[in-house]
Amino acid sequence: MNSEAAVAARAKLRPVKRLRWLPIAVAMAAALGSLAPSAADALSAQHAGDVRNGYRALTLTFYRTVEPAALLEGARRGIALAYRKRGRTAPSFASAPRGGETLAQIVAAIDAARAGGALSETDLTFAALDGMARAAGDRYTTFMTPKDLRSFQEPLNPARIFGIGVLLQRDDATKDVGAFYVAPGTPADGAGVRNGDVFETVDGKDVHGLDVPHVRALLLGRAGTVVRVRVLRDGTAHEEFTITRAEVHAPTVYQKLLPNGIGYIAVGVFGEPTAEEFGAAIRHLQAQNARAYVIDLRNNGGGYVNAAVAIAGHFIHSGPIVSVAARSGTTEFDADAKADVTHPVAVLVNHYSASASEITAGALQDAGVATLVGSRTYGKGVIQELTYNTDGSAMKVTTARYLTPRKRTIDGIGLVPDVTVKENAHARYGDPAADAQLAAAIGVVQSKARL
Repeated sequence: MNSEAAVAARAKLRPVKRLRWLPIAVAMAAALGSLAPSAADALSAQHAGDVRNGYRALTLTFYRTVEPAALLEGARRGIALAYRKRGRTAPSFASAPRGGETLAQIVAAIDAARAGGALSETDLTFAALDGMARAAGDRYTTFMTPKDLRSFQEPLNPARIFGIGVLLQRDDATKDVGAFYVAPGTPADGAGVRNGDVFETVDGKDVHGLDVPHVRALLLGRAGTVVRVRVLRDGTAHEEFTITRAEVHAPTVYQKLLPNGIGYIAVGVFGEPTAEEFGAAIRHLQAQNARAYVIDLRNNGGGYVNAAVAIAGHFIHSGPIVSVAARSGTTEFDADAKADVTHPVAVLVNHYSASASEITAGALQDAGVATLVGSRTYGKGVIQELTYNTDGSAMKVTTARYLTPRKRTIDGIGLVPDVTVKENAHARYGDPAADAQLAAAIGVVQSKARL
């Protein structure tokens, strides 16, 4: 189904034991101290700093030892590859490094490559850093240009816009645009707009036949301004809503109450607002007297680890949630005794459930508080940290492995569901009539809750 985000409520992420790592990537402060090579003056201070930060991240925080000579060779290969892509002959470099001079020689290699004139200093620096990351021999350790970093972070930190707080979806048959999802706590929710409402008029303008972007444009506006909306609910005209616009963002969590009191919560990504949004979803469903829950983590590639820990904490009262094994040792992160869900729970997973998704699912499975339903997960059990540069680039480095509460290793293995169910063709997630895995999960929690 083709849905587009119009908006949802902004919420602050609740920190958990200061853990802010990402399984896909984690935000870490950029400044890594000074280690100025004698050749640094050959490059601008900015680019010399980029190389220094990348070198230190790879030699000091990477979860296994990387030889400095390998990083020098990687930088040279990266520069040579960049030249070949421009159809130019790669520059020649000095022989093997002498003791303690590797970082200086990397900087010198970039400086020497500028003489060819084929690439800018920025291009050469980024090429060298990319080659250094590749030399680590880890598929999750990568260098990110400013553009790469923006694309990477965008899903985890939804953009703020000004509107009413709905996701819009157009019915291809009727050509009507409706509220696919109304996020809790948003202006639309407060005014009384409900999931499934079809927009009939916006500020008196008939919107039948308009596409999603046009309806969305009518609903957006400055915070504090008012928009009047008339909807059809179950085919019947409803009274006009007067809604005051506010600052909102696209949601990362979706919830609804299914028949027989089954609370359904889908988590799209473990982003900055996810922990708070998930808590709001739980409270919303509890207010509707949900008697069991299905948590959908399918196709969720992960995100911030602290969001995963916070979500697991709604179901696990005490004991470990995840252990992080780094070069410096292993750190265990425990539940904070604030669990507020005691009803039966099932967690939906598939091959695209990875990283933070696996932390949450593995913790609930090991604690015995949820049944995993679906197919084996992806198996990404390593954690990355981002070292930021002031020019907007960053080095993403694998710094640790994570283990489930029972010390299971996930990386390269994944989680095996308690109930294996193959996804049906043309599945519509969230619709029990067209989602075999969801139907199976509902059956599991219904039997436990005796619904």
